[in-house]
Amino acid sequence: MKTGFVRAAALALLLGVANSVLALTLAEAEAVVGVVEKLAQETGEGMVLDAADIYYDYDSLGASLIPAAGFDRESWAVAYEAVGRGYMATIPEDQFNATFDEPLARLAASGLPEDQMAMMREHVDGLIAEARQARQEGMAYADVVRPLEDRLYVLFYGEFEE
Repeated sequence: MKTGFVRAAALALLLGVANSVLALTLAEAEAVVGVVEKLAQETGEGMVLDAADIYYDYDSLGASLIPAAGFDRESWAVAYEAVGRGYMATIPEDQFNATFDEPLARLAASGLPEDQMAMMREHVDGLIAEARQARQEGMAYADVVRPLEDRLYVLFYGEFEE
């Protein structure tokens, strides 16, 4: 019984790993960027990781840009995340690391009691580790999204008005 469970768990893990790597095409990446550019202008919100469902739900209220681009909810989420992670992988290492300098400096200067500072630092370190993991996963998509870097920079760092 335990052997069957171990095999099933190993198979699920292998399938999860296989499914987590998408053969993202430039056309799919361009479609994701194009949709997000339009929705960002509407919503006033740029691109962030893990927001695929938010964009899908908003789009389903009327615009229907995502289905028109050939995505269903699942394929949209996979492509959206691949594009976002791929973009993170294109950012030069020193620039990526510098992203954390200001928040860490503000935390250090916050004047929080030592125990609260340690708790916040642990939380921030966890977020940084997640960002590094996303960047690492994005290496598989970096070459695909590289032609879209300028547009993605605006989506990640730009300011949008509703």
